Amino acid sequence: MQKKQTIFYIDGFNLYHGLLKDTPSRQWLDLERFATSLLPRLEEHDVVAIKYFTARIKYNPADPQAAFNQDRYLDVLGTFPKIKIIEGFYKRFRVKLPFAAEPCKSCDKMPYGLVYRTVEKRSDVNLATEMMADVIRRAADTFVVISGDVDFAAPLCFIRHEAKLRTLVFNPHEKVCEELRRFTSYYRNIPRDLPTRCQLPDVVPLPNGRTIHRPPAWA
Repeated sequence: MQKKQTIFYIDGFNLYHGLLKDTPSRQWLDLERFATSLLPRLEEHDVVAIKYFTARIKYNPADPQAAFNQDRYLDVLGTFPKIKIIEGFYKRFRVKLPFAAEPCKSCDKMPYGLVYRTVEKRSDVNLATEMMADVIRRAADTFVVISGDVDFAAPLCFIRHEAKLRTLVFNPHEKVCEELRRFTSYYRNIPRDLPTRCQLPDVVPLPNGRTIHRPPAWA
C-alpha cells in the first residue's frame, strides 16, 4: 500500500489559546508526537513536514521570562528534521478602550483610557500561503491543519473540491467549528488531555552540545 504524503500546518497562536493557555505543563509540547498522534491510521501516512506558524513574543516586564522561555522552546523544535518554523510578528499599538466600570451617572458616558494592545500579524496569511504553494508544487496529497480559525475554510474548500486533495482539520477549541467541518474530508476537536501525553523530556540535548531544560514555569 502506498502511503499518503502528508503535511501538517499548525497555527501556533490558535493552538495556544485554544488548548494550551493557562496549562503550564502542556506548553513543553513534543509537536511531532502531538501532531502524528492525531492522525487516524498513522501507518497509512508518510509525514513529510510539520510546519509551525508562530511569532516571537516581545519582552514584557510583567512576565520577563516569557520571551526567553519561548526562545528555548523554538530552539528545541529546531532540532526536529521534519519541523519547519515559519514566523510572523507581534505588533503593539495604543488603542482607546472603555474601562470596566459603571458609566458616569450624571452624563451616562463610559470612561475610556489608552491601553497597549498586542496582536499577532501575518501568521495566518503565512499558513494559507504556504499551504497553497504546497498544493501548486504537489508537495503532498494530504493537508492537515491544526487550527479552529474559520478563515482557513476557503483554502481548505479549494484544496478539497478544486485540487481534489485530502484535507483534515484538528480544532484546538472545545466548540465545533461547523464551517471548517463542512469543507474538510475529516474533522475532529483535539482531546483536551492529549498535550499532557505528548511532552518533551525535561532536558533536551542540542546537536551543538548545549542542553535545554524545561522552563520552571512550564513544569
